[in-house]
Amino acid sequence: MEKLSTLLAAGILALVGSTTPGLADGPKIETRKLGENIYAISALHYTSLAVIGDKGVLITDTANPYRASLLAKEISKLTDLPVTKIVMTHEHYDHVGGTEVFPKADVIAHENFEMFMDQDPLGLLPDQIDMTFEEKLTLKMGATKVELSHFGPADGTAVAVVNLPKEGIVVTSDMYLENALTPGWALTDSNLLGSRQILNELASWDLNHAINAHSNNTDPALLKASAQFYNDLYDAVFPEMQRLAKEDPRQLVKRVLQMRQEVSLPAYEQWGNYKDLPDYVQKMGFAIIHGG
Repeated sequence: MEKLSTLLAAGILALVGSTTPGLADGPKIETRKLGENIYAISALHYTSLAVIGDKGVLITDTANPYRASLLAKEISKLTDLPVTKIVMTHEHYDHVGGTEVFPKADVIAHENFEMFMDQDPLGLLPDQIDMTFEEKLTLKMGATKVELSHFGPADGTAVAVVNLPKEGIVVTSDMYLENALTPGWALTDSNLLGSRQILNELASWDLNHAINAHSNNTDPALLKASAQFYNDLYDAVFPEMQRLAKEDPRQLVKRVLQMRQEVSLPAYEQWGNYKDLPDYVQKMGFAIIHGG
């Protein structure tokens, strides 16, 4: 429980690396083979996809320079080929740093990513984005086809879903945790309607692995359970918003704030951070009546 509630805080702390004594002794790194030349590499509360092609390696979300250096060492154990493509799953700063560790790599992101290039006071974003896409982009990594898709905003506005259709592997970031709610304080830039839409879409796919950037568990059942949570949350909030929108729209904001304390979802009481459900109720209510 404590790990879940501090997960994103740990990610923010890792933005520029760390000199914590425990890390100096060497952080835990876990590499799992998901398919032929396809790996999930977990380190410092992030998991990256690594796809080895015939001329180079594609990875997702370097996170920060210290973690990127760990990725480089781990990848060197798998292949002599350089990292040539880095895919950003979205624009949040705790996912985007460290690309300079891979000087031969092109940085690839959704086109909305470029809106943030001049809004980075800590200088964590890559110096440049080498390739962008609007709705879909297909990359060939040897025999593996990597599809990038933008379904709209979710946690951020430059969201890129990474899909390996033949292998049944998908990568997303920050839309769900492992049988837990993301801490309520971390929902500031989340569009819950967008997360619901994307997770429902992915839940309909035939998946063998679903990589969530903040978990080392790739079981697609976790993605499907989170999609169901968002559906249940929506069903608990939407009817009242729909009624008031027709009868007295002046009461919508007041009613959303009241519902923070009224809505419960007993099926999820054992999930981590369930105590933060009121924040989800408010966020979903305002997404429905206000957008974003």
